[in-house]
Amino acid sequence: MDEKSEITRREDAWTAAIVQYGIVLSSIVGIAGAQRYLQARCIPLYVIERVLCAPVGARRAPTRAKADTE
Repeated sequence: MDEKSEITRREDAWTAAIVQYGIVLSSIVGIAGAQRYLQARCIPLYVIERVLCAPVGARRAPTRAKADTE
């Protein structure tokens, strides 16, 4: 692998670890506290909204439209 992909991989792992800690923190201190923590760590706002406002299942699997059964 080239040097640039190694650097990118480390940054992504760091961000993932910070976001995961923020998710755990939200269950302890609430969403507002977790949001402040993530903002202080320079996590992009769209990531914060996605991980703190969506249910856990929605983060892990893409949303699928349900067909009307009536």
